[in-house]
Amino acid sequence: MKAKKDKASFTRKAKILMKKTGLDGLESRNTTEVSGGQLQRAGICRALMNSPKILFADEPTGALNSKSAEEIMGLLLDINKEGTAILLVTHDAKVAAKADRVLFMKDGNIVAELMLQKFNGRDMEERREKVLTRMAAVGI
Repeated sequence: MKAKKDKASFTRKAKILMKKTGLDGLESRNTTEVSGGQLQRAGICRALMNSPKILFADEPTGALNSKSAEEIMGLLLDINKEGTAILLVTHDAKVAAKADRVLFMKDGNIVAELMLQKFNGRDMEERREKVLTRMAAVGI
């Protein structure tokens, strides 16, 4: 009986996460029948199944078109607002500019840090410029 209850609970949570990540209605599709952005969302959904306190994201927008990348970053920002910390690795200054804290690494060492004010959505270009300026200053 417990196994059925666990499976039902697991399925319920998966459906909630699929809806939250914009994947509801795609449950029966094969991985070859969905977009790159949908595959990224599926990976995020899978990572959230055990309600982690921290989510590790390695280049989550790297292989996506600009629209899908914006959607994934919006999803990650929402997840963060709900209380999950996110450690994100990126080479994209636009993506890094959405963080409150940016650490810059060179040759495996942290060489600089940039604290950005809480994101309000209106100052993206200014934030991106700060990231790019710091990158240039440390030779990245």
